[in-house]
Amino acid sequence: MNTLNLQVRYFQDSTPADVPCRETEFIRREFEMPLPIDETALILVDLWNVHFIETWIERAKQVTEDCVVPVIDTARKAGMTVVHAPSPSVAAQYPQLKRHKPPQPSTASSWPPSEFRGRQGEYAVYRGPRSQPPGIGIHWDKLASQLSMSPAIDVQEDEYVIATGQQLHELCEEKGILHLIFAGFATNWCVLGRDYGIRSMSRYGYNIILLRDATTGVEFPDTYDNLFTTEIAIREVEQQYGFSASNPDFFAAVDAS
Repeated sequence: MNTLNLQVRYFQDSTPADVPCRETEFIRREFEMPLPIDETALILVDLWNVHFIETWIERAKQVTEDCVVPVIDTARKAGMTVVHAPSPSVAAQYPQLKRHKPPQPSTASSWPPSEFRGRQGEYAVYRGPRSQPPGIGIHWDKLASQLSMSPAIDVQEDEYVIATGQQLHELCEEKGILHLIFAGFATNWCVLGRDYGIRSMSRYGYNIILLRDATTGVEFPDTYDNLFTTEIAIREVEQQYGFSASNPDFFAAVDAS
């Protein structure tokens, strides 16, 4: 079995015994992690063609073409399992999704009350940030019907498309996959938060690695210039859920395998 010896990075929120355990002393550390290729999958999150945030989709398009596509090509060269996770509505556009069992409906709870969960009637005041004025619908509604995979991404017939975290988990169990290498968007939203994203899949117990060059987050006005929100999301992965790796180290590991 071929093995990737991948240089990975993590953020150690502790210190050696002879160093005071203070936040100012925390550092990043690296080591070489052996990843059996047959037990490793590349998970591609929400590689979309449109988005209502213009600056973000411009940046994501560049990252997709310059960083994500070379990763996909390299993973295919290595014989790694490639899994496309582009959101349920986009996944439904691909026949590969039919390989999976449909998601099982969850049993609806009676609490909180349905009107509260839907923020209807007297509960409308509690609608979430995206539903507060001016709302995202004024931008997103005109794009929603166009949503698909980035034109830079070629989903091959023998690859996998999933719509839910449960489908990803069942696929990993079927193929004996233990290690998930993530790339895609947006780092602080979907890569972390989807039910097929890093937080969810780490709860199953998988070994998580984020390719930090092959992702970008949604920024704020005061973080935009330095992409600091993306950096903080990467640190969250490195501190709590697993590891990160660079594209050059991934390419080098495949070449050496």
